[in-house]
Amino acid sequence: MAFDPQTARAHFEGREITLYGTQKPQFDGLTTNKQDYVKHPFEGREGGPRTTQWAGNTAKFDGDTTYHSDFQKMQLPERAHAPPSQYHPTPAAFEGNSTYGEFYKAHPIERSSPRQAGPYQPNSVPFDGTTSYGQAFVPHTLPERQYAPGNAYQPPSAAFDGTTTYKDNYIPHDFEARPQHGQHAPSHVSLPFDGSTTYGDNFKPQPILPRQEAGRNPYQPSSAKFEGTSESMDKFRAWALDTSNRRGGPPPPMRPSLAFDGTTTNREMFKGWQLPARRPALGIQMHGDVAYVLIPGNAPVPAVGRQVFTTVHHNQTEISLLVLEGDFSQASRCNVLGHLQMVGMPAGPAGAAKIEIIYHVDEKGVLSVTAMDLNTQRQEQWLKEGYMAAHLS
Repeated sequence: MAFDPQTARAHFEGREITLYGTQKPQFDGLTTNKQDYVKHPFEGREGGPRTTQWAGNTAKFDGDTTYHSDFQKMQLPERAHAPPSQYHPTPAAFEGNSTYGEFYKAHPIERSSPRQAGPYQPNSVPFDGTTSYGQAFVPHTLPERQYAPGNAYQPPSAAFDGTTTYKDNYIPHDFEARPQHGQHAPSHVSLPFDGSTTYGDNFKPQPILPRQEAGRNPYQPSSAKFEGTSESMDKFRAWALDTSNRRGGPPPPMRPSLAFDGTTTNREMFKGWQLPARRPALGIQMHGDVAYVLIPGNAPVPAVGRQVFTTVHHNQTEISLLVLEGDFSQASRCNVLGHLQMVGMPAGPAGAAKIEIIYHVDEKGVLSVTAMDLNTQRQEQWLKEGYMAAHLS
């Protein structure tokens, strides 16, 4: 039967693998040994059905049940009220000690002198809010209060050599005029003034006198000798142009839009080198269309790559190994070299199996694939009951 990559990819559904340790355990309400659990029926009790009846509780029930419709209220008898008893101190002697009882001294508390209440100062800020009891609030008129006259201001006797905030008491002093020095005529600016001053009404435009242009001096080369060397001055030679390759007439002007019909300078010396074929990476397909690389591309041979994988579904007894060739991270874009199938694996929860897959490429470039369960008991059980099926391209 010919190998079909599409059939192998379709067979991969339901038999996927993933990296071991990356799958989170999920609890679905069952134990991990649900396949080994055997239900046992309950046996009947000895002596047949129970014949005793429930006698009920003799204590009175004075609460409420959840069955209000079936509950019947019972009249409670009145209790006789006992006369209140008087307090009688305990006759037992106090044989203990209080905290620092021997060192405690009672000190009399002196009464504080009563304070005289000052005159009420109302708040000048108007109240524009509402109280929580707006409907029940009754406004009361406040009686007028007599304000006491203020004391006369007494200025301080200390000398003040600064400035105060009391402008009414400030006395201005005349400034003495400074001696006038010789005034310099303002220098004219060569730039034209096209703005406006802050005193636009008082500004008077002044005519600008034309300037006389000075004659330019003739260029005088430098008389200093050049003692240096220019780039490749000693090796520079003038070469004559070869006009034999011209196609009649002068060459056309250099324009980027014209097609290039010349030759490169290294065309005769250019040689094409054949690059060696690159060996693509070798990997395996995982759940979610992911390609996991075991041997990178162009790795030196012999090369070995190994990784531990696990199952994706609960009670998964088969896994499908798709050997991929390609440098893409998506498994669907890589080539399928072969299809290996492990059949008859012991069932278990998802993520419990530890399947190690080993790729080995020898000196001749031959690929060998090995798969084994790291659990010894599961490996022995699979060797007895299961088998490996291989389909190569």
